[in-house]
Amino acid sequence: MAKRRITFTHRKQRSVLTDMLPFEVPPTFSNRGFYRFLRDHSVEIEQGQLRWTCDTDALDETIKLIFGVEPGGVISTHTATEWGKEKTRRSVSIKKCKMDTIPFSFRVAHNLDGRILSVVHPRNQVAVASFYAAHSALIIYYTGVSEFSIRRPVSVSRYAYFKDKLHEERLDAALGIEEEDKEYEQLGSYFVYKKYRNIHRFFESYQYHRSEKKYDAMVQIDISKCFDSIYTHSLPWAVLGKNQVKFNLKKPRDTFGDCFDALMQNLNHNETNGIVIGPEFSRIFAEIILQSVDTELLSRLSEGANLTHKIDYEIFRYVDDFFIFYNEDSARIKIFETLQDVLKVKKLNINTSKIKHYQKPIITEITIAKERVSTLLNAAIDPICEEEVSANPAKPPKQKLVCVINANQLIIRYKAAIKETGIAYGDILNYTFAIVENKIDKLFKSYASSDKNDRDRKRLIGALLEIMEFSFFIYSASPKVNHTIRLCRMVTTSVSFLHKQNLPYEFKHLLFKYVHDNIMQQLEKNTMSVHREVESLYLLISLSQIGREYWLPESVLLKHFLITKDNITGEYKRDGFMNHFSITVLLSYIKDKVRYKKLKDFIEESVITKLAYMKAYCPHDAETLMIFLDLIVCPYICATTKDAIGQIFSLDTARLASIQAANNYWFTAWGEKFNLGKELDAKRSREVY
Repeated sequence: MAKRRITFTHRKQRSVLTDMLPFEVPPTFSNRGFYRFLRDHSVEIEQGQLRWTCDTDALDETIKLIFGVEPGGVISTHTATEWGKEKTRRSVSIKKCKMDTIPFSFRVAHNLDGRILSVVHPRNQVAVASFYAAHSALIIYYTGVSEFSIRRPVSVSRYAYFKDKLHEERLDAALGIEEEDKEYEQLGSYFVYKKYRNIHRFFESYQYHRSEKKYDAMVQIDISKCFDSIYTHSLPWAVLGKNQVKFNLKKPRDTFGDCFDALMQNLNHNETNGIVIGPEFSRIFAEIILQSVDTELLSRLSEGANLTHKIDYEIFRYVDDFFIFYNEDSARIKIFETLQDVLKVKKLNINTSKIKHYQKPIITEITIAKERVSTLLNAAIDPICEEEVSANPAKPPKQKLVCVINANQLIIRYKAAIKETGIAYGDILNYTFAIVENKIDKLFKSYASSDKNDRDRKRLIGALLEIMEFSFFIYSASPKVNHTIRLCRMVTTSVSFLHKQNLPYEFKHLLFKYVHDNIMQQLEKNTMSVHREVESLYLLISLSQIGREYWLPESVLLKHFLITKDNITGEYKRDGFMNHFSITVLLSYIKDKVRYKKLKDFIEESVITKLAYMKAYCPHDAETLMIFLDLIVCPYICATTKDAIGQIFSLDTARLASIQAANNYWFTAWGEKFNLGKELDAKRSREVY
């Protein structure tokens, strides 16, 4: 099928869409509304000035709030020509903006202690976007000096390619990307990357197989807590050299390395130890530092150890993982010791507990498991539309759906494959769900080609129930965010397909009831905690798509969000505040439903208390601003609560109204602006690396 090409514009704001947020944010949360505001008003930071376009002072209050403009900040105006039209450009010195902020951090499941990810303050996102636009050529240069790196930016994305009639191909109009503007907003990244966007593609590549043919062994080495350990000053050292930087402290610090260093400190509360985890720009920052590790390692091995790259050894590095091919153990030892020394200078260390050694055949446990899982699922789930020849030659042959699946047998065989290969569920689950998603698509296509009679409908629902039984079982073993996204995408695709096919209620109910019961089980099992918050929010939003008959009892929501109800007074209480994600997703779920009115009243009271506290003690926290902007345009929050929120920020009715009029959608997509299918489908282009 022919692909349609779209040329990108608004380059200075575009990275706000692609490189600023962690992959794991809830489906209701994105930068799309914020991006549109920046794009429509040409908001940017350039030559020490914060600039925007507006013919009046209508946006001044909003700009001051977002960027923390000090009372003494003077707003200047001048006329400029943009796209052939005269526009009034307004500006304020960036020195008058409070740019050192606190990111909004949240925890997701990862290994034993979880992982902390961050959404940086919106004003810093604009700063990063402007830095990208001004220094993209240098970023590409400094991430291209290493022979080892197999994941690095090589150019700025200029085009996107989309298949026409995508929603017809997927048999689900609700999941298609139809409008050009929406296609534009679902980009994968600001830069084009080479060579591998996913490490598993490297394991299956010609390059990997060629190295195995050439060398006898391979060792995999991982940097311990790489992003947590990075010292931000390491980047200027990587670019200019450590001595050059340290002995020239009194000179103007406006080089590329110094600016990037200062930028990363500003968005992380002036921290120099560790960088925020999650956004793509953090990986680019780390890549520049690790490229200098590569080049120094290559030089030392050549000059000090007399080892020649691609003859005595060959190294491939994917982000913070090193894959070292070698023949002689003596070479491996020299490489290990030298790498350890080079990393220490950068305040980094090898994670000795995760070192893995492989002898020929050089194949990882995950590769073996993928092969077994692929074979198992292809044999166990094979939907087809089969021609059934009629006994009467005069009648046309019938088209029947054939798909026999036994979830119990499939689960047993899958567990056996996991056990035999010695891997964890989490190592293979994303791959497994990818295959299952494709099988569901094939099932729908086969059903669409069948006669669609009662027999076919029963087989369709039966197959879906077996697939869901298998999927929920394996998901329960590793309920991480990326696995949750896959599961929710399967559920949403199935629900949308059944609605589109106009199946009788009794058929749809079988699947909807199964999904409802399993999601409720997960929510009751995993009450809100620092490790399970985002995962459960995805499930809650997914559940909201299947109809009012399956609304959760208020008691389940209270228990999950750790809210208690006094049996005598009926008052709600909670120890500690809910964060932005929990507040907005819970409001998105309960909306204006009468049965949840008391719960919504409690949320509104809690939000006022939380914002008053945050405004007093951490006014430049990213979460403070995002909650404010999202809630003053929330259709489910009463006007009285919005006025109270405005007063916390010292805004009278008129000034609050001007901010509300500036944009009707910031970070949370409320009501009709939210389409779960599209949000989950958009995640395809941004799978966790």
